[in-house]
Amino acid sequence: MDMQQAFEKGDFLSVVESADEARSPQEKLLVGISLFKLGKLSEAMDILREVSDTARELARAFFYIAQIHMERGETESAQFCIDQYIPFYPDDDEALDILQSGRQLPPLISEPSLELAKLYAAQGHFKEALDIYVDLLKTSMSDPEMRKEAHRVQAMYIIKTLEGWLERMPK
Repeated sequence: MDMQQAFEKGDFLSVVESADEARSPQEKLLVGISLFKLGKLSEAMDILREVSDTARELARAFFYIAQIHMERGETESAQFCIDQYIPFYPDDDEALDILQSGRQLPPLISEPSLELAKLYAAQGHFKEALDIYVDLLKTSMSDPEMRKEAHRVQAMYIIKTLEGWLERMPK
């Protein structure tokens, strides 16, 4: 029986019955989810913890892919890989160095506009968005909605900065 097909059909019992045949992390994940769907929470937890441990180990691939991208000068690709790696290994100083070097890219701002500020904020680039709001508030009339949005972005920037500090604090 093909475990993936049984899972896609919602035949969770068949997936669980073939659990001994599960070799790959993907197959074990299907077994864990199937156990969960069948209400066998303790058994599901054991399998899913095993899968998550495997995922943690396999996440190391992102670090080495990032290093290859850095060697090639592909900082955006390296940044993406490190962003995938860091949640698994938040205390890895070498990865944090790559993360910081990727953050020092030249600014993307060409001409400040309200739309660009909103776009940056929506993507989580709060510092860039805040810089645009500051420029816009200096040059344009004080629009209460723009000022309110600028304060919201400022709060998000502060929160993001504090979260970064907390992640780097020794435990």
